[in-house]
Amino acid sequence: MAADETAQGQQATTRRRRGRPPGSKSKTGTRRRLGGSELIEQLNKMVAELIKENRKLKRQVEKMAARGTQAASSTVERSLRTIQRRVQRALGAPKRRKRRTATAAAATTTRRRTTTTKRRRRAG
Repeated sequence: MAADETAQGQQATTRRRRGRPPGSKSKTGTRRRLGGSELIEQLNKMVAELIKENRKLKRQVEKMAARGTQAASSTVERSLRTIQRRVQRALGAPKRRKRRTATAAAATTTRRRTTTTKRRRRAG
């Protein structure tokens, strides 16, 4: 029985190929290599683009940080107003709660249905 399982396990697993699939060779051989001065020009252009993008991203970060502080300050302001309102209520005269009268309490309560087991006991 164990021999059957190992034979099935070997058949079920497929061999994995290492490396790239066929036809996906890199085509770097067709591109010509740049000389020293051309290479430096290309690198300078790339560095200039990176500097521009970095400046742009820094501006975006500053804008987001400014928005974040505004949002945080409004949240703090809202919570301070809430605390102030609670303190004023606590210092003010205590509210008197009205008690419900017996007739009002009786009118609002409804009769509960009996459970299924109680109904079965009464019937049986």
